[in-house]
Amino acid sequence: MRLIRSLVASVVWLSAAGCGDGIRLDPPKPEGRCVPGQQASCACLGGDVGVQSCLSDETFGRCSCPDATGGTSGVTTGSGGGSSGSGGSSPSELTEVGVEARHVIADPVRRVFYATVAGDAAEYANSVVVVDAASARVTGSVFVGSQPLTMALSDDASTLWVSLQGSYEIRRVDLTSGSPVPAEQYPLPEGELGDLAYAGPMVVLPGTTDSVALSLHREDVSPSYAGSAVVDGGVARPDQTPGHTGASRLTGGPAGRVFGYNNLHTGYGFYSLKVTETGLTSTEHEDLISGFDTDIVYADGRVYATSGQIVNVSNPSSPTRAGEFAFSGSAVLPLAPEPRLLMLSVDFSDPAVLRLLDTETFAQVDAVTYPDLDIEDAVDLVSIDGESLAFIGSRGFDDPPRLFVLKNPFDG
Repeated sequence: MRLIRSLVASVVWLSAAGCGDGIRLDPPKPEGRCVPGQQASCACLGGDVGVQSCLSDETFGRCSCPDATGGTSGVTTGSGGGSSGSGGSSPSELTEVGVEARHVIADPVRRVFYATVAGDAAEYANSVVVVDAASARVTGSVFVGSQPLTMALSDDASTLWVSLQGSYEIRRVDLTSGSPVPAEQYPLPEGELGDLAYAGPMVVLPGTTDSVALSLHREDVSPSYAGSAVVDGGVARPDQTPGHTGASRLTGGPAGRVFGYNNLHTGYGFYSLKVTETGLTSTEHEDLISGFDTDIVYADGRVYATSGQIVNVSNPSSPTRAGEFAFSGSAVLPLAPEPRLLMLSVDFSDPAVLRLLDTETFAQVDAVTYPDLDIEDAVDLVSIDGESLAFIGSRGFDDPPRLFVLKNPFDG
């Protein structure tokens, strides 16, 4: 978790006269192309050594030099073992909400979070719970069916779709009245081998309320992936992608595309899925993302992976590696339109770290630790507006997952 990208051994030396410490110059760039995310040493006036990072165009950016206090002006190369970076941010208030959440998403229109709760939970069983982002309080709940799991929100925020794992269905929830109102529920198409399947990650197609792309999964089978499909008002389009290996994780994309990643099998394929009138067609692209349990999030022509890799999908038919962070995390959240990404890193031995990362230089801008946050895993980092955040954390296999709400410590 405390990963620090090593500095390149060579140092670019500068000579200058009549200038004091703390003045930043643009040193000559190292010869040749560089690997995005790579960091190299560079010389600063006064004899200090700074850092420059390789940008997405495979050239090195400006040299970041130590300031008069000994901190770094610009990028930060320190680990997350405490507040670091130019902002010097401190941990923000964090609230554990009394909800055993399975999945959480943000509704920016109503400024609330929605969380699904399993059937064996102590409270709110088989429900979708509404949590006010400002107060971190439960303001309502609605029963939706057997073992609600994942959710997807239409881009006009009028319709919420919920996966019902226990009945192999999806259910539409109407949000237009201000409170969630359960509506129709539909059986899902069978998996590739004709067996029952539930919906994992789902995406409501842009500009629609009832067209949902979803990743199908089977119970008690490894790998569980059973193909991806598009369902319109409960009717599945005929063309599904093959199962076993494929887009077990799914995220959105521009109109006519969704993207996926195989995090259940060592193939680690990245998938560009084209939405057609008859369903989905899929192309696989290798060596872009890696790792089991890796999740992906789309934003502004890129797909960000919790493993640290970034994929440029501005040309959806030919995705390429845009760069890689020196860190990995349990959950990520792009903060468009600013070139920033939040990454929540959690492991068994170190305190949880929330990092602010630069998506152009691939460097850490700031980081704070939460030493009192007693969790070993986290998923679903989401936000209303970049200020109020929510995620799900758990202590281990026997610990019910719990919902946490916090303020973004880097906001403002």
